[in-house]
Amino acid sequence: MTTRRTRTDLRRRAVALLDQQLWCWGRDVARPEGNVLLGLGMCRYPSAVPGPDRTAYTGRTGNGVVWLWGFGLVYCFPNLGGVFLRRYGFDPVLVEEPRRPVHAPEHLAPFVRPTAARQRATAGELVRAAAAWIAGYEHWIAESLGTTYREATLATRDKPPTVPAKEMARSWEHLAKKSVRLSDTTPSQHGPWGSVLTALRTLASVPLPHPRDRYAPNTRKRFPTP
Repeated sequence: MTTRRTRTDLRRRAVALLDQQLWCWGRDVARPEGNVLLGLGMCRYPSAVPGPDRTAYTGRTGNGVVWLWGFGLVYCFPNLGGVFLRRYGFDPVLVEEPRRPVHAPEHLAPFVRPTAARQRATAGELVRAAAAWIAGYEHWIAESLGTTYREATLATRDKPPTVPAKEMARSWEHLAKKSVRLSDTTPSQHGPWGSVLTALRTLASVPLPHPRDRYAPNTRKRFPTP
C-alpha cells in the first residue's frame, strides 16, 4: 500500500510540477521587459492557426535540443530521437526529433510507448536530461532575474503554487533523486503509472550539469523564420 501511495504521489507531483513549469514559461515569454526565451537565443515559430498553446520555441541545450509549447515539451538527443512530455499527463512517449516547426501534439506522431528494454532505457535517458535542463533553467532564472521575479510570476496564477518559487529548481532535482527509491524492480508497463515510473526511477543516476553548462543558448536559427 505504501509503495502504491508513493507512486501515486510521485506522478501527481510530476504532473503538477510540469503544469506549473509550462505556465511559468508562458509568463517568461510575455515578460514586459523582454521575452526571456528569445533573450536566451531560442527561436520562436508562431502558428498560422491562432491559439495560446501553439507557438513553438526551440533551442540547443548543450548536446540536446528542446522544444517548448503550451501543451508540453520535447527533449531530443542526437541519434536517440526525442521524448514528449504532454501537459497534464507526464506520460513519456518517444518521438522523432522535429525537422520542422510543429504546432499541435498530433503533428509529433507517431508516438512510441517505451515497452521494450531498449526503448525504456532511451526514454529514461531523455527524461533525465529534460529534468536536469529544467532544473538548470530555474537556477538560471533565480540567479539572473532573482527569486522575486518567479515569486511575482506565480502570484498572478489562478491556483496555488505546486511548489514555491525558491524551490522549483530543487523540486526537479528532488523528483529525480526520489524516483529511484520507488521500486527495486521495473514497474509494469500496463499499469497506470508504468511508463512514468520507468522513465523517472533512474533519473538520479545521471549527475546534474555544472552551472556553467546548465543552458547553452542556440546561436543560430535551425529553420527559416516564417
